[in-house]
Amino acid sequence: MIRSPPIATCIVLACLTSAEVRASTAVFFDPSQIATPVASGVTWDTIGVRIPWPTGVEAQAVTTPPPGVTDYKARITLSRVDGAVFDLIAFTAKLLANTGGAGASIEIMPLVGGEDAFDEPVFFNATGYYGSTFSYDESPNYLGTTAALKGFDTYKIGLYVDFALTALTLEGPAASGMPGDIDLSGTVDRRDAALLSQNFGLEAGADWFAGDFDGDGATTLLDLAILQAHLDPIAAPVAGDRIAAVPEPSAALLVASGFGVALLRQLPRRRR
Repeated sequence: MIRSPPIATCIVLACLTSAEVRASTAVFFDPSQIATPVASGVTWDTIGVRIPWPTGVEAQAVTTPPPGVTDYKARITLSRVDGAVFDLIAFTAKLLANTGGAGASIEIMPLVGGEDAFDEPVFFNATGYYGSTFSYDESPNYLGTTAALKGFDTYKIGLYVDFALTALTLEGPAASGMPGDIDLSGTVDRRDAALLSQNFGLEAGADWFAGDFDGDGATTLLDLAILQAHLDPIAAPVAGDRIAAVPEPSAALLVASGFGVALLRQLPRRRR
């Protein structure tokens, strides 16, 4: 086992289809999506990453749980950056340890306003061996179904051994942002300018995160003008600054975090 500094990482996935408030489906994981660490906390140790971004999101069980936690499960917590409700439509989980002897179930507890929505979590069978995968969606299935996971602002996903999410489909209203604020940071700055420049000239298929602020499906001079009109002069780059273009994803705002979410940069908001 590779030891590394004790750290748990919280990840933000910014994904959205447009600035309009309408239904949006986010499908993870894709090379165009990025992992952005936004917070960290201490656990006991961290092992090497086995499912690097963008292959998926890895969670590791802990030997010393964070404050307020009474068990040692690997966890991933899903929520939108804007706090809005959304649906967990489908997911695929991969075991990173054996559960064949004792058996196991992935537990998903939806929350609203910080409170558990159900008396018990929703269970999904995860009995198998290292590398086994389990896929679930809304279809009736005695082993588990996501049909009840609709209209909540947070989903806590746990398992008593290490695991990873390698596919994830979420659905909810697209969020609105300040014109020009591609990454929804609350400020139109050099990062937004870099993202737009990367996609400038797209003639079709552009969305908010490709710099299409007027909703015409293209990233044009009009979109550039909109960004410039809202550019924060304090945050704007000065002469000689170099801006590295960063790829962004394309669909619903998500924060993915876990007590052992093993994510480095490329991550939908902990340990690694």
